[in-house]
Amino acid sequence: MENAFHALWVEGADPEELALLFGVDPESHVECGLDTLEKVYSGHPQMGIWIGPHAPGWTHLFVFDLFAHLPSIPNLGKRRVFEINYTGEVGPGLEPLYLHYDGEVLGDVTPPQEPGEPVDLPEYQPLTEGLELGGHDTYDEDLHSYFCLMGRITGRFIDREWWMETRTFYRILAQVKPYDGPFSSGP
Repeated sequence: MENAFHALWVEGADPEELALLFGVDPESHVECGLDTLEKVYSGHPQMGIWIGPHAPGWTHLFVFDLFAHLPSIPNLGKRRVFEINYTGEVGPGLEPLYLHYDGEVLGDVTPPQEPGEPVDLPEYQPLTEGLELGGHDTYDEDLHSYFCLMGRITGRFIDREWWMETRTFYRILAQVKPYDGPFSSGP
């Protein structure tokens, strides 16, 4: 899907280590900002990641052109990994906000549809206050709520300055195997 992506917030402050665990080609690295990412990321398929520091103790990745659920998340080890998956379809294309740990999905921390509705992982409930989702016709608003929740969790919100930072783009090696975990829908 042309507009599909995964956004990952990974506990860990070493983007290079995480990139290697993710299965990138280390020789493919290109330092770039968002303004040049589109020029770097072209052609089909270009499985790749744009990775860099997010906040103290956190790294952020945008992942392009991979499967419905990322095969490399189990490789990231004993650390929290929050995943937003957008399949490129308006409305139902925005998947729940999953929390992974040591390759396992612990649950869904997506903000609720109605104030006070519980989330799968109660320890994240207080962080969802005021971030209720608007439904399937409000993709931009719902995505904004996901990103706000991640700002509350990590201590850094994605703002104009964040978007302007230089990060590293890597191509993902073709031999990455599809993840066949509990939420997998295959390649």
